[in-house]
Amino acid sequence: MNLLQSINANSKKWIYILGGLGVMALVLFEARGEGDFNIFLNASKDLLTGKNIYTETYYKWYHYYYDLSFALFLYPFSYFPFYIVKVLWLFANVFFTFRIWKIIQYYLSFEKSGLNNKLLFSLLSFAFALPFLRDNFHLAQVTTFILYLCFEGIFFLEKNKTLKGSLLIALGISIKLLPLILIPYLIYRGNFKAIAYILLWFIVLAIFPAIFIGIDQTIFLLHQRWILLNPGNTEHILDTAERSFHSLSTLFATLFIKDCGDIYALKIPRNIADVSIENLKILINTARVVLILLSLYFFKTRPFHKSKSNLNKLYELSYLFLLIPLIFPHQQFYAFLFTTPACIYLLYYFFRKYNSDNIKQANSFRRRKITLIILLIIIFSLTGSHFYLGQFNDYYDHFKTLTYGALLIIPVLAFCSPEKLNEQTRLIEKN
Repeated sequence: MNLLQSINANSKKWIYILGGLGVMALVLFEARGEGDFNIFLNASKDLLTGKNIYTETYYKWYHYYYDLSFALFLYPFSYFPFYIVKVLWLFANVFFTFRIWKIIQYYLSFEKSGLNNKLLFSLLSFAFALPFLRDNFHLAQVTTFILYLCFEGIFFLEKNKTLKGSLLIALGISIKLLPLILIPYLIYRGNFKAIAYILLWFIVLAIFPAIFIGIDQTIFLLHQRWILLNPGNTEHILDTAERSFHSLSTLFATLFIKDCGDIYALKIPRNIADVSIENLKILINTARVVLILLSLYFFKTRPFHKSKSNLNKLYELSYLFLLIPLIFPHQQFYAFLFTTPACIYLLYYFFRKYNSDNIKQANSFRRRKITLIILLIIIFSLTGSHFYLGQFNDYYDHFKTLTYGALLIIPVLAFCSPEKLNEQTRLIEKN
C-alpha cells in the first residue's frame, strides 16, 4: 500500500468513526423528547385494555392511524422506560436509512458507475435527504421504516426471495397503506406470485390480533380504522386541519376553496377560485389519476416484462415513491422523505451526464447543464427550506411550497431518463 492509499484509508476510517459518534449523539439527543412514538406505545396499551384505539385521541387531538399488528408488536416495549425504547427505535431508523442508501447504490451500480466525484455526489444526496431524515428522527416517525420495507421488499423480490419480499411489502401496506402504490407496479411487471403472497401476508397480519383481542373486536377495529382513513371523508378532501399538511388534496383545497377551514392561514392571498366540495373532489381525483397514469411513461417497457436495467428500476421506483406524499391525503413534512430517491437519481443523472471530461461540451450541452443545475437548486430550495431556512416556515406552509417542489421533480425526472445516460455511455466508449 503506497502513502496516498494509506492516507485515504486513514481518512475513511476517521470519517466512519466521527460519523458513528455523530449519529450516536444525534440519537441520544433526539430520544429526549416524546415525539409521535409515544402515541404508538399508548395506543398499544389501550388496545390490550379493550379501548377503541381509532377513536381515542392522544395529546388532545392526535389519532393512532396504523394497524393493529404494529400496536401489538410494540406492546411489550411499553413496559420499558420510554427513553430506552425511543433510543432503540432511532437506532433501528439508522439501520433503515443505511439499507435504503445501500440499495439505491446497488441500483446505481455505484462502485462501477465511473462518477468523477462520488464523495460530492454522496454529500449532495445527503443534503437533499437531511431535512426529511431529521424530521423523522425528531418525531420518531415510521416513514423511514416504510420506505425501507418498500426498497428491501422489491430488492428481495428481485433476488427471487418472494416470500420475504412479499412479507415486507405486506407489512408496509398493513402499517400505513402507502406501499399500495407498488401493487399496480408489480402487476404491470407480471409478478403475480408476489401479488398473491402479499395478499396472503396482508390477511394474516389483519387477523393476527384476533389471537389476543378476539375476532369480533378485531373486525370491529378494522372497520373503525377504515372509517378514520376513508379518503372520501370531508376532512381528507379539504385536508387543512394542520398548517403543516402538504399534498395534492391540501394544495387544491387552499387554491380552489375560499374558506377551506385552515384556521392557521396567513392573511396573504393564495386562493384562485371557489368551487364546491364535490367539484374539489373531482379535481383532486382527476389529478391523482393523471399522475398515476403518467407512471406508464416512466416504466419504459411493455406490460409483463422486466425493467431494462437496475437504473431503470430505480427510475421507476423513484417516480412511484414520489407519488406517495402527493396522492395520499394527510401528509406531513416527514412523508416527503419518499421524494429523496428521485432527487438522488437526478443528482446521479447530472454527475453522469454533465460532469464527464470525455464529452465535448457544445453550447446546447452547456445550456442543458445550466438549466438542470438551476432546476435542482429550485427543487432543493422548495423541498428543503423548512429545515435550512426555518424562520419562514409559516410562509412555506401557507403557500404549500413543499408540494410545488415535489411536483416540479416530475417533469425534470421525465426529461432525465436512463436512456439518455445510455447514449452518453456509448459516446464515451466510442471516444
